[in-house]
Parts: sequence; C-alpha cells; structure tokens
Amino acid sequence: MMNGSTPLLEIRDLHVRFKIYEGELKVLNGVDLRIDEGEKVGLVGETGCGKTTTIKSVLRVLPMPPARIIKGEILYKGKDILKMRRAEIPSLRRGEISAIFQDPLTSLNPVFTIGQQLGDIIKFSLKNQGMKRVKRENIRLNAASLLKETGMPDPERILKSYPVQLSGGMRQRVCISEALRVNVNLLMADEPTTNLDVTIQDQILRRLDDLVEKRGTSILLITHSLGVVRNLTHRVYIMYAGNIIETAETRELFKNPLHPYTQGLLKTVPRLTGEGVSKGIPGRIPNYLDPPRGCRYHPRCDHRMPICKKDRPPLYVMERDRKTSSDPAISSGGRIKEDHRVACYLYRSRAE
Repeated sequence: MMNGSTPLLEIRDLHVRFKIYEGELKVLNGVDLRIDEGEKVGLVGETGCGKTTTIKSVLRVLPMPPARIIKGEILYKGKDILKMRRAEIPSLRRGEISAIFQDPLTSLNPVFTIGQQLGDIIKFSLKNQGMKRVKRENIRLNAASLLKETGMPDPERILKSYPVQLSGGMRQRVCISEALRVNVNLLMADEPTTNLDVTIQDQILRRLDDLVEKRGTSILLITHSLGVVRNLTHRVYIMYAGNIIETAETRELFKNPLHPYTQGLLKTVPRLTGEGVSKGIPGRIPNYLDPPRGCRYHPRCDHRMPICKKDRPPLYVMERDRKTSSDPAISSGGRIKEDHRVACYLYRSRAE
C-alpha cells in the first residue's frame, strides 16, 4: 500500500516523555508510522511498549503535564495535528478519527443509559456536519441501527439499559457503535477484545473488519497478539520500547521476519502442529527512566554487536528480490520485498 500519494496519517520521528517524581520517562523514542486511505494496519508489541501513548498523541488526549511531546509531527491529510488550534480538535475527533479503547467500562458512563450516551454522540456528530436541528426520534433510530450493524441482539432493549446490565462483549459492541457513528476516515482500535473470551473476541474482530471494509475506513489495530493481526491487516508495524523496529506487509512479515525481536515473538505463538513450547524472550522492556543507549533491544538480544550498544539503528529499507543470508541470526531464505524495513545492524550491508 506504500505509494507516492499523500498518506491519510503519517507520524514522523515522534518523541514523548512523562515527568514523574523520580525523573522523566523517555517513552516514545522517534516513532515513524504511515497509514494510507483504505488500509488496515497492525501495531504490535508487548504491554508497555508505547502503543496506547501513540494513539493518544494522535487524538491529542495525552495529559499535559505529565506528558510532553518534545519532537515530531503527526500529519493527518498533510496537516500537523500537533499544530492545530484547540478549537479544531473536537471536529477532528467527531468526523474524521475515532478510537476504541481496551476497557469499555472506562469509556461508558455508568449513570446514563446506552441510548442517552449513544444519542448524545450521534447528535453532536450530526451537528458537526452542519445539521442544526435533529429530531429525537431520528437519533433513536440511528442509534438502534448502529447497534444492529455490530450484531447486537434486541437493540431497542439495549438502548434502555445501563452499561452494568450488559456483558463485556455487548459493552464493546456499544463502543464500536460509538466509534462508527459516522463514516470516519480512520478508526484506531486499541486492543478492543482485551478481557473477552476467545469466541467473543473472534466475533467482534470479524464484525469490526466487516464494518470497516464496507465503509472503506482505514484502521489501526493495536494489539500484543500477532495472531489477531495476521488475517485482519494489510501491513504490520512491530514496536519495542518506544521504537518501531520492523514493518512489512503482513504476509511478508509472517513469512520472513527479520528483526531478532520479531522472530522471538513469532516463536512464542502456539502451533497446532506442536513443536514444543517456546522459552519466550528473556528479560523485560527496559526502564524508561534510564533506557539503554543505542538499540533498546540489545540487552535481550543474542546477536548484539558493539555498535548496538552505542548507536540507535535506523529503519533500513531492504532491497527488492535480494535473498537473505543463511545466517541463523537471520530468518529463512525467502525474498525481501521493497517495503520491508528493519531497524537492526545485522542487515546494514543488505539494505539499499
């Protein structure tokens, strides 16, 4: 999906820090990310790697202080969101970009019915589109239609219910309905199936994928599970400790992972064929108060070199059709596509 046209969303060299009592947390360390129109993109990484901070930066909902964006650009249709006036942000959130967060209970007000909450969101969205007067009955019908789209049984009853009266899966469907209240251009879903059982997870992800496909909406699906993104995205970004360390088309990434961290993640995915249980990746995400110099992954990497401890590797663009080495540190001998990028010094000599 990489082309010469202006991307829908492009994040360039984003650095975010958080001021705390002990000092300053250096969370995002130069994030680069691109989403084209109609594209479905996955952002994958361990808990605490900076995925949620990234989308909160896009939405301009990071609490400042303690957060501080010290460098970078977030371009939406070529316009820098970070330079927008505060008065422009509500319009952006209501009609252009929506988000679904992990826990629906934190997104829904327990003292109002689903109908009241969804109705208010629809009313403000329609007013934002220039409709000054909207009939209450039309809002109710619109709300019921949105719930029906997500596969919610008996929408009329749900509209009269309070969040506590619904199951986790139902509450998440309500949040999806809120996010898709209008034909937004970009939907960011931050682990939308956390704490749900496997069958409900699959139902919600499939329904979300169908809705996005039908409307032509771009989506950024944020998760710590590679299995979730495999069949639902066109392209994947792998994040580690505030850095994008690899990006490729989804099929290419699963076929030919390059970064040692990506290879480690894929080895932890259970296989139906057995093949034993992976030992996982030793160590943990570094302390953001004092992160390692150079590549932040080097303390956990079996293939680290002296340069890894000094200099942060750039995202190398791999040459088209150049075969990978038989070196066991590098993945199998598949062919590397032109848009496959990896931040690792193992591939410096093979990059364009």
